[in-house]
Amino acid sequence: MKARRRRIVASRPLGRVASHFTKEGTPKKGYRTEAEAKQSAQVSWVINGAELQTYRCDFCHLWHMGKPYSR
Repeated sequence: MKARRRRIVASRPLGRVASHFTKEGTPKKGYRTEAEAKQSAQVSWVINGAELQTYRCDFCHLWHMGKPYSR
């Protein structure tokens, strides 16, 4: 009988670094200025209907887009 191998699942980063990564664990696209990020969010809304907000990343200090935070 074969011994079962334990499956290792990659976990998503926690804390301040989590906003830098997608839910798949890959880094989000960074924009140098807030205007570039907002323009890209607007294009995404027009094409896909996705409502995105922009924010400055504490990890890489670039601007990212993400879904609005809901409490």
